[in-house]
Amino acid sequence: MTVKSIRNIIRWTARIIGSLLLLLFIFFLFGEGPPNPFNLTFSEHFLGIAMLIMAAGLIIAWKWEGGGGILILGGFVLFAVLNRGIQLNLVFGPMLLCGILYLIYWILIIQKK
Repeated sequence: MTVKSIRNIIRWTARIIGSLLLLLFIFFLFGEGPPNPFNLTFSEHFLGIAMLIMAAGLIIAWKWEGGGGILILGGFVLFAVLNRGIQLNLVFGPMLLCGILYLIYWILIIQKK
């Protein structure tokens, strides 16, 4: 297996996981409706911002893997800090994996040049 094929496997694995997570966000948004910002606490506002940062990272990573991976992991860390910890469940486990895979791909591309 060549380095190029390994890079492509990493990239497409991250893209597939990220696309599924975006679909999950969209289903929740339309199923539950957007939250009423007047009923949220101060920390819930920032948790929502962290989720938006992660979702933006998933979208941006399709074009710029490094920037998207940084946004995903940055939003993940912000969410974990605000929430005083995080469980790696069916949403946040793949989110963390996706961010790490995008950064690994980006590092491999940088080393190629």
